[in-house]
Amino acid sequence: MSVSKVECKASVRGKGEFTIELYKHLAPITVSAILRALPMSARVTIYPKAMVCILTGLKTGVEKPKLDYVKGEIAFLPANGSLCFFMSPAKSQSPLNPVGSISANAELLQTLTPGDVIELVQVREIEAGVQT
Repeated sequence: MSVSKVECKASVRGKGEFTIELYKHLAPITVSAILRALPMSARVTIYPKAMVCILTGLKTGVEKPKLDYVKGEIAFLPANGSLCFFMSPAKSQSPLNPVGSISANAELLQTLTPGDVIELVQVREIEAGVQT
C-alpha cells in the first residue's frame, strides 16, 4: 500500500463500475479535498470522444497544472470544480490539476449517456462497510 496512492470505485447504476487511483503527490491539496468529499455522486457531462466530467462542488486553486492528457488520466478543473475522466488524448484550453488515473474497466466511460450518475467511494470505506 502506497502513502500517495488511494484506490476508489466509481459506480454507474445499471452499467457497472470502474476503478480509479488518486495520487496525492500529483496535486496534494486537490486530492485531499476530493478524498474529504467522498462518497460523492453526480450526473455526467459528456464531451464526445474526449472526456466525461462530473461536478464536485469543490473549490480549489490551480495546482501543478497540465494541459495535455492521455486516455485513462483523471484531472480536476478548478474553474468549475469538475472531475474529468479522459477517454482519449486531449489538450485542454484551461489548466487542469492532474489527480490520478483509471486503473480498471476504463471502457465503461464509452457507454455512458447524459443522465447517468457516477458514484465515487474510497475502497477503504467499502471494505469497512463489509466488516461491520
